Order: sequence, then structure tokens, then C-alpha cells
Amino acid sequence: MKKNIIIRIVFLSAMCFILSCTREQEKNIMYKENKIAEVKYISSPELDKTVQIIDTRTSDLYLGWKNNKGISGHIKNAIDFPESWFEYETDKTKIDIELKRRGIEKEKKTIIYGDEDLDESVYRKFAAQGFSDLYILQGGLNEYYTHNTDLERLKGYQRYVSPQWLQDLIDGKPVEAYNGEKYVIIEVSVPGEQNEYKKGHIRGAVNLFTDDINHIAGPRMIQEYENIPLKKQLTFWALPPDEQIKNVLENTGIDKDTMVIFYATAKGTTGANRTALVMDYAGVKNIKFLNGGKTLWNLEKRPLSTESVKMEKINFGTAIPQNPDIIIDYEKERRLIDDKNAVIASVRSFEEYLGKKSGYTYIDKAGDIKNARFAYAGSNPYAMEDFRNLDNTMFNYKIVEKRWKLWGITPEKTVSFHCGTGWRASETYYIAKALGWKDVGVYVGGWYEWSKRDNSPVMEKGLPEDAPEKEPQEFFNGE
Repeated sequence: MKKNIIIRIVFLSAMCFILSCTREQEKNIMYKENKIAEVKYISSPELDKTVQIIDTRTSDLYLGWKNNKGISGHIKNAIDFPESWFEYETDKTKIDIELKRRGIEKEKKTIIYGDEDLDESVYRKFAAQGFSDLYILQGGLNEYYTHNTDLERLKGYQRYVSPQWLQDLIDGKPVEAYNGEKYVIIEVSVPGEQNEYKKGHIRGAVNLFTDDINHIAGPRMIQEYENIPLKKQLTFWALPPDEQIKNVLENTGIDKDTMVIFYATAKGTTGANRTALVMDYAGVKNIKFLNGGKTLWNLEKRPLSTESVKMEKINFGTAIPQNPDIIIDYEKERRLIDDKNAVIASVRSFEEYLGKKSGYTYIDKAGDIKNARFAYAGSNPYAMEDFRNLDNTMFNYKIVEKRWKLWGITPEKTVSFHCGTGWRASETYYIAKALGWKDVGVYVGGWYEWSKRDNSPVMEKGLPEDAPEKEPQEFFNGE
């Protein structure tokens, strides 16, 4: 009997000890959580130039689209880092790369803000990422605006619409920068995406394939060019005849006054920009892009339709082209390379720019155009990570402009963007236009045409002696 009692006492003592330890562990966990949760605030008048300011709102609001109070823009020197990115990317290492790309330092005194007071959960997300001196701006942008109305915005922000804007437009709700004009939504598909549109597309969108309007498609393997005359080769990857462009536009229900909204997958985004450039050249006056494309639309879990859409044929309404000057031809490019008031902007991977590889299966020579300046692009000829966020929205426009300025690509010059065949260059063309740059164009022939023509002046392979940086400010996220 006594033995049983002793056993019970020992058992109960052990249980008490275990429970006590468990409670102590729980207290420690709660203490740590509370340390992160000790939210600090700062008022608008307390802001100074030495602090790091992060705008946690959606990309469209940062660019300049009006918020629910009608306020356009962001606090001066604020860096965009939408709170939603913590949901879209749960790998902390990749989040750190995104922070590094923007020059955001976790050790600095950092102020985060939204339109109004941020929820404490947003604070905790940044704190958990390692921000050690973190504050929420009291009252957010709306309160700040009562003290300081001098905000920054992308001059041509209305070029890039948000998924919510497009959803509201489709649903017949009033949206900023729309006056009731006819519009057409286009999902642009690239090779390998034959079934992408059929699997699901934004309601009301029509489908265009890049080979139908972007260019005259050529063979995609260099061996296939051996028996093709050079004159014929030079027609490949160039713009199609004007009559073909006109037919595609009219069959898609587009005239010169139609508002055309482009979107694509991440893979197809450069193709969508090239399609827009062709329509711009033709004379379409109102061109917009779904910022983030199908990638962000899907991340936001918005609905897709499988109902095929076909437009009635209409008359374009004017002769084509209306904007021929945005397309730079070979002879003009030759003139620009030695023009002190012009700059040849190479929108290519750094290895392409250095002449280490052509990057294309149908371009045999490596190298670049004489006097070309590195304009950034991505990790390979089909990538544009330097101009994209993790949700496929446009990368911070101020950093883009700063990089370009470093390489002498500036708005007072005539800027000729080129890449291999003009797709990547088209994307940067529209960014430059949104920045407010006036004299910009795309050399659509690119390195493909330049490398084929005899006596085309080329730059010496390797890094130019006057290069402002030995390595570009590139941080690829494993894409």
C-alpha cells in the first residue's frame, strides 16, 4: 500500500515538474512573440530624411493611382514593398533578395506605412524578417498628406493598370482614367502557350499570338539559315507588312481610338510589350498594360473564363503607320552610334552585353553594337528580372532610372533601345515613356540584324573602359 502511495507521489511530482516546465516554455514563447509585437509608432511631423521609408501598399498606389481619399502618389524617397509579397513568397531568403534589390537595410531605422494606420500584423511580418528599428507611420499616407502634399509618382502611371482596376472596368464600375471609350482586352500568347488562353483567361479578353503580329517569324535554329539568302534572313523577326498589321487590328475589333489593355503570363510579358509597340507604330492611341499580368491576377485569386471571345471586324480608321518614328531602322541606328546627343541602350543580359554569348539559338555571333551602354535586362535572353517584382509587376521605377543614369542613358538624349530582336527593348521603351522621356525608340532589328549585316560597327568584347560598374546591381531570385 505504502509502495503504491510513494509511486503516486513520485508520479504527481513528475507531472507537476513537467507542467511547470511546459508553462515556462510557453511564457518564453509568448515573451518572444510580445517582443516582436511591441509595435512602435511615429507621427508624420517626426519624419526626417535620415530614416528609411517603406510603402506597403499595392504597386498601383505607389505608382500614382488615387487611393480612396483621392490622393495620388507616395511619400518622397519611399521604397515600395507591398505587404502582400510576404504572402506570395514565404521563403525568407527570397524576401531578403527582394529587399536587397531595393537597397533596403534591415538595420536602419525604418518607417512603414499604408493609406491609414497599418494593422499590427503587417508590422510583425517586417519584424519577423529581421527589421530591428521599426515604426508604423501614424494615420498612414492620408494623415501625412494633411501636413505635406508634395508626393512623388510615376509621371505616366496610368499606363499600368491594376487587377482591381481591370476587374472594376469589366464589371461596369467607374474607374480612374476611363471616359467610356471602347476598349479591348488582349491576352498575348507566345510560342509554347498554345493552350494558355483556352485553360482560362480574363473575362472578355481576346487572344493574339505573337507570331501573328509581332514579326515575320523565322527559323529558330541557326543551322536552318545556311541555305537561306541574306536578304530573306533580314526579313525575319522584323515588323510584318503594314497591311498585315492592319488586318490583324481590324479583325480584333481595334481602331485607332480603341483603348487596348494588354496582359500575358510572366513568360509572355515581353511579347505583350512588343505587340503593343506594333499597335503603337500603327496608330493605336491608348495603350495600357495590366501591371503584373496574368501572374498577379492569379495570385489575387481572381476569376478566369473559358469562354472564347471573337470581335467583329471593323475599320481601323486611318492609314498605317501613324507613328513610324518609334521604330528605329538600321541606317538610323548607324547614325546614332556616334551622335553625342544619343545613346544606344542595350537591353540584354550582362553576358550578352560583354560578348560572351549570343543567347539565341538562331543568332550565331556574340557581341554588341558599337558604343552600346548596358541598360539591364535579366539572367538570360528571355528574362527581364531587372524590371520585374516577384509578382511580375514593374520594378521600382526610380531605381530603374537611377541605373540608366549611371550608364549615361538619360532623358535629354535620343535613346535607342535594342536587344536581340526587339522584345525586351519594347518593355523598356514603355517604362521610359511612363517616366516622361520624349525622344525614345526601339531598334527592332537588334543584334540579330546588326550581326548579319557586313561592316556593322561593333564594340570590343568585354567591359568598356569607362563602364561605371564592373558588375550590375542584379539579384536573381532563382527564376
